[in-house]
Amino acid sequence: MHATTRRTLLAASAAVLLLPLTACGGGDGGSAGAADDKYKLVQNGVITAGTQAEQPPFAVTDASGNPSGFAVDLMNEAAKRLDVKVQYKTTNLQGILAGLSAGQYDIGVAGVGATPERARQVSFTVPYYWGFTAVLTEKGAAQRELADFDGKRVGVVSGSVQEAFVTQRMPKSRLVKFKDQTALISQLLSGGINGMVVGGADADEYVEKQPVRIAVERDSLQGSAFPLRKNGDPALLRDLDAQLDAMIKDGTYVRLYKKYFKDPIAVDLLKERPELASRIKGTDLAPTEG
Repeated sequence: MHATTRRTLLAASAAVLLLPLTACGGGDGGSAGAADDKYKLVQNGVITAGTQAEQPPFAVTDASGNPSGFAVDLMNEAAKRLDVKVQYKTTNLQGILAGLSAGQYDIGVAGVGATPERARQVSFTVPYYWGFTAVLTEKGAAQRELADFDGKRVGVVSGSVQEAFVTQRMPKSRLVKFKDQTALISQLLSGGINGMVVGGADADEYVEKQPVRIAVERDSLQGSAFPLRKNGDPALLRDLDAQLDAMIKDGTYVRLYKKYFKDPIAVDLLKERPELASRIKGTDLAPTEG
């Protein structure tokens, strides 16, 4: 079933960097000692977070070299409320998941689809976002249905949920894998591939800034959530979910959502975070019926 087109922000890349940034928790430096023993972390008293450099609107590196975006804002606010610090390390999607499995990170802060396959390797919070999947083509391309890509070269980021989408929903297309979305969009614009499959928020930004169009949209099969180490501290997972719910109740979540998105909040997300329904009732963020 086609999703309603949603318009927002851009791409996903992967230069592995260590950003000397910490998002400070609530009080002054004197509170750090109390936070040191709060959770079992990779670094005592500091949440080590794997993030991405170019995955708007969820995680990007801003002009000052600091992580920003919807997922980053949510994480920083939660950390502030929990009185802990966050240190970000920039990598790609596969690096986030591999780093969690290897015990290098405590959490992934990006738009990470909470798939059943990934849930066998990492733990997930309850989803904080639910979007859609888009197939992009150059503006003049004729494709308008998934079947129109039969025999065509369709690009995805390797290991992404979109790779599984192409395998399951576009089995007669020719799947081409790339390490990041920078390579993906470059190949689409140069004619190396006939289509590229990305998340809806990423697709929206490409449409605004590149000569491309959304050829096909489909509802996402899962939401985006924060992944944590499978053998990490369950208290951290519990407390993050509690803080996300608290942000919904006090209006912080809606404020941050509106900073990055213009579209109604998905019905599927309201099922996962039911408190949201009362917060957006009667507003332009409420999903339309039918």
